This record gives sequence, C-alpha cells and structure tokens, in this order.
Amino acid sequence: MGDTISGMTLTEDLMSLYQVDSQLRGLRTRVENATDLLDARTRKLQRLKAEHEEKASQLRQLQAQVANLEGESTDYKDRIDKLRSELNASTNDKQYRAILAEMKSLEALRDEIETTQLGEMEKIESAETEATTMSESVDNQSRLCETARTEQAECTAAVSERVGELESERSTAAGRMPDAVLRIFEEVAELTEGETLAPVIELSKKDRDYTCGACHVTLPYHLVVNLHAGDTGVQQCPNCDRILYLEPAEAGV
Repeated sequence: MGDTISGMTLTEDLMSLYQVDSQLRGLRTRVENATDLLDARTRKLQRLKAEHEEKASQLRQLQAQVANLEGESTDYKDRIDKLRSELNASTNDKQYRAILAEMKSLEALRDEIETTQLGEMEKIESAETEATTMSESVDNQSRLCETARTEQAECTAAVSERVGELESERSTAAGRMPDAVLRIFEEVAELTEGETLAPVIELSKKDRDYTCGACHVTLPYHLVVNLHAGDTGVQQCPNCDRILYLEPAEAGV
C-alpha cells in the first residue's frame, strides 16, 4: 500500500475507510447481538431444564417413599388381621392378652406410618405443583429460544450479502492508505470499538481553544495547525488516541 492514488486527500481517504468500516461493524454487531440473545436464552433454557429435572427427580423419590410406606402399612394390616383371627380363636386369657398387646403395638406402628405417609403425600402435591410450573417455564423459554434462533438466522441471511459488499469496499478503501496510516487506523479502531475518527471542535479561534469531538479534552494548538497545513501524517488526540479531522467548514472547504 503506497500513497493515495485516488485523487482524494488523506483525510478524505480516512473518512471513506471510516464510513465503510462503521457500516461493516454495525452489521456485524446486529448479527452478534442476535447471536448473544440466542445464547443467553439457550443458557436460561438449559438451567430451567436442569431445575425441572431435579424437581422431577425429587418427585419420583417422594412417590417411591409413599409406595414403600403403603407397602409397610399393608403388611402391618395383614399381620393385624391375622392376629385378630388368632385373638378370636384364643383359648385362654393369657394368650388373649398377649395377642391383643401385639395387635395394639402393630396398630400404633401402622398409625405412625400412615401419618408419615400423609405428610409425604402433601410434599408430593407441592412438588407436583412446582414441577408443573417449571414445565410451563421450560415450554415458554423453548418458544423464546426458537424465536431467537429464527431471528438470528434471518438477521444473518439479511446482512450476509451486504457484509460481503462492505468487506470488498473496505479492502479497497484500506488499499488507498499508506501502510503506517492504516496501521494506526486499525490500532485505534480496535481500541475504540470502531469509533476511530473524531472532529476537532472549535470553541474559540481567538483563544486557540480547540477540543476533541469524542472525549472533549483540550487539544494542543499545534495539532490543529498541522491539520490546517494538510500534514501528510495523522494527528491523534493525546487523550483518547482517535484520529482527528477538521469539519469541512473548519478546514476551509
């Protein structure tokens, strides 16, 4: 890349490169934003699914516990029924009292199990409600993900052709830059996320008071003089490093 051969000044070539670079960054940002939204919604969906699966696992454990308690309660009932038959067939008072005592003991144990069972069934009811709510959240988030996925694909398709055109235009514009100038442009573009150029703002010509149009720091007067003189090098803001340029009216155009 040698000196400009476009017939334009260095500032005009810089402005041309800046404009196409800004458009290209804008389109890429649209796609990046759509992709970021899809990624964020996908991460949330994965988290909701994990929480729902954890709740479903808890529900299965509670249901298994209730089933086990139901089995124990049935076993106690069968033993009590058997003892009741033995009680009716008892032939002496001692045997009768022994069987009756065992029945009461088993009935007390069965009552404890049924009380525990009722508590676990309440937990199941609560867990089922939570699981239903979580399932609805998963469904809603799945729809949001699908919408974001469609929008991301549409956005990518919509800008892809224009991105290709702008990449070609940027390459052409960059090709008009001297190597040293292009290197500065790329460094500043990386530093400022594409806000590479900044106008010089004249506050008072009499007092030689000029500021950077980006960071508003007062500029050394010699930078303004160099710009007016059409210096072949770039002039940068000493604070934010942006490449300075004169507005057409200020430049005397």
